[in-house]
Amino acid sequence: MQVKYEVQEFTLCDGWVNNWSFNDDDGESRPSYFQTQKDAEIALKWFLDDCEEEVEAGNMVDCPDKEDFRIVEVQL
Repeated sequence: MQVKYEVQEFTLCDGWVNNWSFNDDDGESRPSYFQTQKDAEIALKWFLDDCEEEVEAGNMVDCPDKEDFRIVEVQL
């Protein structure tokens, strides 16, 4: 078993879930996992900073709340 980290988002219907994904070389959507907690923290910070920039540019109404995200260790 391998330890990885994922960014989870709180949703009203499903509670805490990993909504983060990427498309692999075959175009298949796969869940995103990070090797370290630090890597996950950096990715979450980048995401939230990017959202703030989009709000400032007028491309989004508001940014998601940081409290709606958490980083957890998972066993794969």
